[in-house]
Amino acid sequence: MDFEGKHYEGEITPSEEKGKNGMPIFFRVVLDGKFFAYLCCGDNGWKERDGEGQPKGLVGEIGGYIGEFYG
Repeated sequence: MDFEGKHYEGEITPSEEKGKNGMPIFFRVVLDGKFFAYLCCGDNGWKERDGEGQPKGLVGEIGGYIGEFYG
């Protein structure tokens, strides 16, 4: 994935717990070999589950990628 001129590679691992729509409740995201965040989708879009302060634009971009996969 490319974001703001930087290329990222990583892994997204879905939780086993599913929501009403069948999509996992949260996702563990690792970028470039380092833990990035646990992400979840709420009423106002994608956010960090634990609020660690990752860039919102990057969180949204990753969330969009996840949404396309499950959409």
